[in-house]
Parts: sequence; C-alpha cells; structure tokens
Amino acid sequence: MTVTLIRLLILYTLILGCMRLMGRRQIGELQPSELVITMLLSEIASIPLENTDIPLLNSIVVILVLTALEVLLSALCLKSDRTRKLLQGSPMPVVWNGKPIQKTLKTLRLTIDDLLEALREKDVFRITDVQLAIVEANGKLTLQLKPQMQNTTAELMKIPAPQQGIPCPIVYDGSIQKENFAYCNMTDEKFQAILRQSGLRTEEIFLLTVDTLGSVHYVRKEHDDA
Repeated sequence: MTVTLIRLLILYTLILGCMRLMGRRQIGELQPSELVITMLLSEIASIPLENTDIPLLNSIVVILVLTALEVLLSALCLKSDRTRKLLQGSPMPVVWNGKPIQKTLKTLRLTIDDLLEALREKDVFRITDVQLAIVEANGKLTLQLKPQMQNTTAELMKIPAPQQGIPCPIVYDGSIQKENFAYCNMTDEKFQAILRQSGLRTEEIFLLTVDTLGSVHYVRKEHDDA
C-alpha cells in the first residue's frame, strides 16, 4: 500500500505539472489533439498504480514524451495555419440568414434535430431568428441573431451609457491580494484608508473589491454560532 501511495503522489504531481504546462483550457474547450493527449495521460498514469511490478520510470518517460509532443504541436499550430487546420479543424458555418446550410451539416454529420437542440441550448427556439451560426473547432456552437432579434443596448438606442469601473478583488477571505493592486491603482496607503473608513480589520473581511473608478464594496465574514 505504501508503494502505491508513493507512486500515486509522484504521478499526481507529474500529471498536474504537465497539465499546467499544456495550458488552462477547460475540458469542454479542448481541441481534438489535446483531448487525445489528456486521455492517454490518464490511461498511462493508471497502469503503474494497478500493477506495481511495472517500473514507474517507464510511465514517467511516456508522460513526459506526450507532454513534450503536445507542447511542440501547439507551437507548430501557432506558426502554421495548415498544421492548425489539420490537427484542430476549422470553424464551419451551419446557419446563414435563418437557413441551415445542409451541405455543411452533412459534412459534420449533424442532423437538423442536433442543430435545433444546440440552438435551444442557446435559448433560441426559431432558426429563422439566426443571422449566422458556426460550429467551432472544439464542437461548440456560436451564433449571431438577426438585428431585430438582438437585445436592446444603449448603443442601438443611441443613449450614452454610464461609465462603469472594472472591479478587482483586494481581499479574499481575510487575505490581501497585493498582486491585484496595480489593476485598480491601489496602494498600501489607500488600502489602509479603506480599512479605517470601514472600521474593519483585514481578517474580518470575506471579500473586498475596488473598481477602477474608486468604488469600494466589501462583505464581512460570517461567524459560526457556537
């Protein structure tokens, strides 16, 4: 059991480092090549845990090779459109001006039911409301509604919108996030002034945000009843 736990700790640390090295995509955003690498990493990592007779070094070498391959392919995709299209595919329009593009649907092996379901997931129940819909390389559907079906905005109504500051967190659960100070022109002196004005200590704050216009919002920590 001790050997298995040690192997698990080593492989966990290694896989975590490799995943961080490959990027921060969520599972639903993985490109085909990234998904294959991820699946292979999980399978390879499980082998030495199930059979402790297999040398751990064998799996470590394979994991490092796969990670290096993924990093190399990512670099090639950045430099070559042809390589990127070969490995990741290309976005393909499936609806234009309210009409499904049947040729593209056949190429993607999507039925009209599949398309309508994907539209409903976007809260669109009539295909005629869609100006353009595209199936992205990762399989997600993105769309643009026709102008008359889009939500009313200040720009469309030609109304000047009030300027809003961009909030940034300064305190998380009693911990000061100094790395965020530069984003909202915060300084130690300004922060101490906010604390004095609020009458709180840092450890009493659950969340404190300051936006780029200087607006301050804070939430006190809730104390559990004894």
